[in-house]
Amino acid sequence: MKREIHETDVIHPKERYVVRHSTLVMIQHWLVAISGLVLLFSGIGQLPVYKRYMLSQVPGFAWASDFILQFKIHMAAAAVFTFAGIFHLVYHYIEGGRSIMPMKGDARESIHIIKAMIKGEKEPPHGKFLAEQRLAYALIGFSIILLILTGSLKFADNLPGVTVSYGVVFWNTMIHNLATVLFLFAFLAHIGAFILKTNWPLFSSMFTGKVKLPYAEERHPLWMDQIRRGEATKNRMMAECVVRVLAGTMVGTGVLLGAIVNPLWYLLPAFVAVNLIQSAFTRWCPLENMLVKLGYPRGKDFIRKG
Repeated sequence: MKREIHETDVIHPKERYVVRHSTLVMIQHWLVAISGLVLLFSGIGQLPVYKRYMLSQVPGFAWASDFILQFKIHMAAAAVFTFAGIFHLVYHYIEGGRSIMPMKGDARESIHIIKAMIKGEKEPPHGKFLAEQRLAYALIGFSIILLILTGSLKFADNLPGVTVSYGVVFWNTMIHNLATVLFLFAFLAHIGAFILKTNWPLFSSMFTGKVKLPYAEERHPLWMDQIRRGEATKNRMMAECVVRVLAGTMVGTGVLLGAIVNPLWYLLPAFVAVNLIQSAFTRWCPLENMLVKLGYPRGKDFIRKG
């Protein structure tokens, strides 16, 4: 199965690094990760757990046992989580990147890699993502889809005038709880992989978007070969435009956040959405330029002159 690469995967031989993740990808990743952790904390907080185990008596955590506050936090985090998850799926579908999707033989290759690490042997050549990263992505993605679907039904059940049968509520809650455990397990496995020193550059790339060229050459030769052969999907200017217009859904997220928490929450998503929407037509995005000045990479699609 042919693996497409992103046009944002760019080699900079003089600076000795390779752009691995665009700014948009990093934003999506951290929105899902942070909102997911907040969901876990606030979801557990709606049970009589923090008060029972005296977490609420720890200085600064008195609010942890406040059910109403935890519910509001949970709903606000759910809005961000849902937006980020859907945005991620739409973005990668339109862009055409498939390098993170699981492929045949990933389980067998993961076992081979783990054995090689334990024995200190040479690993098989990797593409952009390791086999275990693709498997973790599938597991996390599956749990996120379940959480969004079951969580949406739980939210709808709380709306005035909406009645859901007891049986549906019961099984929906069971599936939601199972998906929560699955998400937590996948998250811990994902983080646990970075205990290994060989994976440290991959972890730092989720903050910088870059990996050093020698590291990429040695550990990801298949990915580097793809970049040099120019197998990136062409003509994705329209895709980027559509993706940026889709960012306008952040306004909807802001409406939900404002309705649940505070009207001031309207401002942040509205600001980001306006930046992204206008950039789809003017090719100039102040928010993105600010991030680039801080050292984050800018994809080729954003600087190619029309």
